[in-house]
Amino acid sequence: MDFSNDENVSSRETNSDFSRPRARTGRLGWLVLLLCFLVALALIPSLAERWAYSTARGVERAKLEAAKQFLADCPESVESARTAYVAKLVEPSVVGVKTSLVTDQFFGSVAEGQGSGVIVDPKGFIVTNFHVICEGGRLVDGVEIVLSDGRSVSEGIRLVGYDEKLDVAVLRIEAENLSALEWGDSDALEVGAGVIAVGNPYGLARTVTKGIVSAKERFVYDERGVVSQEFLQTDAAVNPGNSGGALVDEQGRLVGINTAIFGQQYQGISFALPSNRVRAVYEEILRESPVARD
Repeated sequence: MDFSNDENVSSRETNSDFSRPRARTGRLGWLVLLLCFLVALALIPSLAERWAYSTARGVERAKLEAAKQFLADCPESVESARTAYVAKLVEPSVVGVKTSLVTDQFFGSVAEGQGSGVIVDPKGFIVTNFHVICEGGRLVDGVEIVLSDGRSVSEGIRLVGYDEKLDVAVLRIEAENLSALEWGDSDALEVGAGVIAVGNPYGLARTVTKGIVSAKERFVYDERGVVSQEFLQTDAAVNPGNSGGALVDEQGRLVGINTAIFGQQYQGISFALPSNRVRAVYEEILRESPVARD
């Protein structure tokens, strides 16, 4: 009897020893599940944001492809119909440019500005006006690029180069799924030809206005009487914030960079840098800048 009691006691102790690891394993499993749940909860906002951008890009891509197909199939289509499709083609390539400049280091005063830019290479190269990203003779302290699908890029923006006299600057951003505009031939434009301006006047993203080329070779002279710039003149409505945005022909090709207006606000006359001059400066900047070859 004494032996059997010892055996039972030993058996109970052994069973108890085996049950403890199982209990610890169960608690560890619950902790792992809880940790996974918390990680998933933290990732939900980021995943939702990426899904929203991806959805917006998908919608834009569908519109862009439909516009390309329409313009290819219907080269002589009704003017009003073409305008809508040209706008769909161009909008994904036009960005908003937000700037900030510290005007008073002591009081921390900051002046904010609005402008536009044009993606001319899907690798992230953007053409804009020099005056959009420069104020008071120096580059602004902060630049934010707002893409048409809602993404905002403020980190890693690099100034590739600029031509202050011509008022052209080239930026480069790191972003995927970018749509670039095709360069057009500004010399081939005729006075009276239809053009469309796309930009962000007063921060109103992707605003589209239409007009005609009302004159070519409008020259601006410096204080010495030397020609400093040549403009295309149009009657497409352009306002503050349009600077650096796209002027395109009826095929959706980039024929100018909207730069200035006559007077303090739109009065039926606006000016754009001809694409041929802008492209020449752009290509020269890329040849000379190490940033372009990174």
